[in-house]
Amino acid sequence: MFALIDCNNFYASCERLFRPDLRTTPIVVLSSNDGCVIARSNEARALVAMGEPYFKIRAICRAHGIAVFSSNFALYGDLSARVMQVIEQASDRVEIYSIDEVFLDLTGLSPEACRTFCETLRAKILRWTGIPTSIGLGTTKTLAKMANHVAKRILGVSVLDITEQRAWLSQIPVGEVWGVGRQWQRALVAAGIFTAQDLVAADMRMLRTLGNVRLQRVALELQGVICEGLAQSQPAQSIVSSRSFGAMQDSFEALAGAVSGHCRRAWTKLRRQGMRAGALSVFVLTNRYRPDLPQYSNRAECRLARPVDSLRELTRVSRILLERIYREGYAYKKVGVCFDALTPLAQASLFDEPNEQTQAADARWMHTFEAVQRRFGRDALYLAAEGIRRPWAARAGMCSPNYTTQWSALPRVRLSQCKNSSRLV
Repeated sequence: MFALIDCNNFYASCERLFRPDLRTTPIVVLSSNDGCVIARSNEARALVAMGEPYFKIRAICRAHGIAVFSSNFALYGDLSARVMQVIEQASDRVEIYSIDEVFLDLTGLSPEACRTFCETLRAKILRWTGIPTSIGLGTTKTLAKMANHVAKRILGVSVLDITEQRAWLSQIPVGEVWGVGRQWQRALVAAGIFTAQDLVAADMRMLRTLGNVRLQRVALELQGVICEGLAQSQPAQSIVSSRSFGAMQDSFEALAGAVSGHCRRAWTKLRRQGMRAGALSVFVLTNRYRPDLPQYSNRAECRLARPVDSLRELTRVSRILLERIYREGYAYKKVGVCFDALTPLAQASLFDEPNEQTQAADARWMHTFEAVQRRFGRDALYLAAEGIRRPWAARAGMCSPNYTTQWSALPRVRLSQCKNSSRLV
């Protein structure tokens, strides 16, 4: 038996956690630069469509009293880690599928024991983190995913075992089946396959013709045949940091500052994973949604002489790469940095190391840099190459405080003495 634990409206739930005054208020969360809707509370679903640009729904939000938030990924990431920690304490057979979804392998437990385990775990997650979840149970990962869909979107229940309730598959559009993308959805609908139940009953040879062996596996999993177990976590093959600008930029120095900032963010992930980068690339893009402006995009790559984890060296190389592809006369909307050819620190060749004195000095520098970041936040210290004014910074005019990661943002609770009582409220 597999279980899928899904945090309900995760980003909206994170925002609501420290704002009890918004318990029944519709909430939407916007993408980077306050661009479009990427999350909605249940109350907002009937009012605002997912992916809608904010400028189109601003009046709707005002009219209906919708609370609007800029995305706060520091908060979401920290609360996600707390949820995952609770789950991993309860089971060691876990696959973290996304920031708000986790698969569990409950093989060996009876259906009744699985349900009891999931109900207890759900209550514990809510009590320890404040994040509500829904849990779907099935004999395969795909069925567990479908059970979660039925639990949240159709029945509104917390835990559902779909094993003895396969009839619900006829209520799920084929496009909602896990693993069926838009291209396959169009092909399946054209072939008369409209629901998950239709996919279960479809001829396997026809599915192979419409898609490939992966589509056949989806159908088999819906039938209860296990085609995929828990995925083993794999080391990252690359690390990317990129973001659209709050306002388009045309100067080289503005782009260089943004590239340096992305280098630092990617480097933080690199160090956290205990890796070194053997290759580096930088890319630039103009705004494809502005056909009235000249369009340009390019990418420059460099294979490093030796794998490195030095922020200063990676920043120096990234600036050189930007110089190769920067062109005057364009309004740039986005830049990014990618670290490739990652290798663990332990695998670095002794013959590729810099001299011992240089290596020790760089290690001390990075240790101090990271210590400051841990104590005062990731943006407390940065290289001068990032600049101070940062005209390229993303818009986040409605961002909530980092309640769980910054001391200065801790919520304050006022206690007052009740009249004729020693109880504090």
